[in-house]
Amino acid sequence: MAVVEVKLSFEELTKAQTYLQQLGLYDGEVDGIYGRLSEAAFVQFANALSIDTILDPNSQSYTNSLLQMPAVVRHLLKIIGEGDRLFPKFTNAQRIFVNMGQADSNYLGFLDRGVNGSIAGSKKGLPNRNFAPSPLLNHIPAYADRLASLPDGVNVVSYGDVAMLSGSQTRVRFRSYPAIGAIPNIENVGLEFLHSSIQQACICIGSVVNGQMLARWIGRNALSNVQFWSSTKILPLINTICQANQAQPNQEIANCAIADTQGNKIPRTFAEMAQRICAYEETNGMTSNGLSAMFKQFTTPLALQDWLKKITGNQKLIFQGRYGEAPYIEQPILRDVTGANIITGVKDPHRGDNLISAYDLTRIVSQIAWHRHLAPANRLSAQWHSLSALIDAMGQDTARYVDAAIVALGLSYFIDKPVVISKMGFGYSDQRKQTELTYTACIQFVDLLAKSHDLPLPKLRSVNMTLRAVLNLKDPVREALEIDARMAATVAEILRRIVTEELI
Repeated sequence: MAVVEVKLSFEELTKAQTYLQQLGLYDGEVDGIYGRLSEAAFVQFANALSIDTILDPNSQSYTNSLLQMPAVVRHLLKIIGEGDRLFPKFTNAQRIFVNMGQADSNYLGFLDRGVNGSIAGSKKGLPNRNFAPSPLLNHIPAYADRLASLPDGVNVVSYGDVAMLSGSQTRVRFRSYPAIGAIPNIENVGLEFLHSSIQQACICIGSVVNGQMLARWIGRNALSNVQFWSSTKILPLINTICQANQAQPNQEIANCAIADTQGNKIPRTFAEMAQRICAYEETNGMTSNGLSAMFKQFTTPLALQDWLKKITGNQKLIFQGRYGEAPYIEQPILRDVTGANIITGVKDPHRGDNLISAYDLTRIVSQIAWHRHLAPANRLSAQWHSLSALIDAMGQDTARYVDAAIVALGLSYFIDKPVVISKMGFGYSDQRKQTELTYTACIQFVDLLAKSHDLPLPKLRSVNMTLRAVLNLKDPVREALEIDARMAATVAEILRRIVTEELI
């Protein structure tokens, strides 16, 4: 095993050796010399970091002490980047979940984890489905305010309009966010590290310059129109917000009620229904698929498709299908808090395909997250007070890939003011005979590990992404478990590269 370059001082290394020794990972001398025994101990420590690891109090204390040392965490990120360490880590975690009765191919360990955790003996039929709540759960109410804020350029900085990739002389440039209907230049280099199973990807990284969000777009088959499953459920939600805000700009949509023209269903708020879609809170006859199909009924299939084409500029997309179930309400009405109608649904049923691109979803999620920092002409026709309701809902997506990534990378103490809004999608295609998993997200945080001229200087990291993974192993059960681990590893590797600035 080759020794990885180390940038720990003598004092830092002796402390780290002491903690690793107490953890039983290092049996050499505490001498401040980084040799093969130290290297092996760091590798074991990096491999052991997992979201569900339970340690005794002493071991937890030593682990925390190590993970609060910036130089140690930077070194761990370098070790993790040497070879494909993340996929075996998440594969092993998935195997443990299955063996412990916490997960199976229908309720996966990362995709279906849930923001609130689960209790043993749940209705999912798994005897020990007892995941802890997301470490980001208490941050969700602050997401909208955090997205609305900008770095001050003194205590927190951004990249500027030009940045240099770590470990190279390659400079990358951030450009103005594209106008409505304009497809940006999506570079096809920079994502070579993605596994071949990630067939479509589009990543948009932001940098704040003079109060405006500039962007760099990179992708793999980013404009291919394919099925993105439930990740597309954010589209009818945002379309409904845009329609409502155009009709009543000052009306916050969160508390607006969705009612049945026939009076057969109890009116419920937009906020509740959006949350049920993202969190899969399926009770009282409401399912994520049925509610999503209902939101499509607020406009005609052609009008919804044309609206999406107008925003993204992708004139070849098709977006006229449902989600495998009939709408929860066939002809819904959106009413304001006084009971007045804002939007009345249509009877025109949605039938056909939903074939869009990774770019389309990344474009939409970036317009949601960066709304306050885009030029007015480049924004969605929505108000921030109403977008906040969707941000809250997307914060409760069942897929917790970022939660797992933060722990696996040892970043828990260096991620400040996190925001993770996302929407997963998953399915087995009988037509294509393969399992497909999709994930669209905005991940934003203040990186406390960041440095400028070797001095600590927290930096805003804001990245939007859409990923689509495909596996055909002729074994749907194995495919489901493996593709979930692969997506977890991919999100973690992207996050690692964002922090190390190998990916900008």
